[in-house]
Amino acid sequence: METLIKFKDLTVESLKNHKKLIIGLYVLFIICFIGGWILSADVVNSALNSTVPSNGTQLNSEINALDLFIHNEAGGILTYVASLFFAIPAVVMIIFNGANLGAAGALFNSLMPNGCLRYVIYLIPHGIFEITATVIQSAAGILLFLFILGFVRSAISKDTDGVSQAFDKNKKVLIHSIILMIFSTILLLIAAPLEAYFSVPFSDFIMNLL
Repeated sequence: METLIKFKDLTVESLKNHKKLIIGLYVLFIICFIGGWILSADVVNSALNSTVPSNGTQLNSEINALDLFIHNEAGGILTYVASLFFAIPAVVMIIFNGANLGAAGALFNSLMPNGCLRYVIYLIPHGIFEITATVIQSAAGILLFLFILGFVRSAISKDTDGVSQAFDKNKKVLIHSIILMIFSTILLLIAAPLEAYFSVPFSDFIMNLL
């Protein structure tokens, strides 16, 4: 119980201390989502309009929660570790995921009646958790790079007495980075079953009410 309380406190501290970074990454994601949708809309329409019927296409519900979790978590861990290289992969992941989801929205809008609304409704239940996890994974990756950068600077500084002191000066950033990665894993554990078993029926239910 004490461990859970400590983890909760560290999570809140990590989110508060780096909220500007997290918000900035969220904004970048939204911009890329909208941009991906707009820029791909004409291409999708011209490619599919004459060949694909406007009805009869459904969102895929034949997916497995465990596979979804493993896929998303593995991608997050890979991005986290790769972010040692100047945090570039962390930013690239945000841009790619935002643009990719936006392009998918344009695709569904062309394939399905009321596809735009259906797609957004479909994204809401699991997307709240999955997109947030993606943003936090990127933030954690950037913090990992900042820890390495700060550690190296401290280690070579004349004001620092050895590697141990350099680590102590920067370890808080590393702790926050790890805590955010753990928190993102929890979010993905929630998102995976929602995407696999709830989001499609939920979108169908809402659309039937409209």
